[in-house]
Amino acid sequence: MISTIAAAVIGGTSLFGGRGRAWSAALGVLFIQSIASGSEVRYVIVAAVLVAALVTDSLTRRTQRARGRL
Repeated sequence: MISTIAAAVIGGTSLFGGRGRAWSAALGVLFIQSIASGSEVRYVIVAAVLVAALVTDSLTRRTQRARGRL
């Protein structure tokens, strides 16, 4: 379950508004699988990338809101 959510968010789907594309989520799945097949610390790596994606999404939304685009 966590890997599915992480793949969608890493692929670009916003947790705050549900915006995203299916092909982006598929790229997120490929990224998660490449980490899972080659690393012992995969959960730490996935968590770090997930946090980075959430921060980026939040900052992007805040910037767009300040410019009146949302």
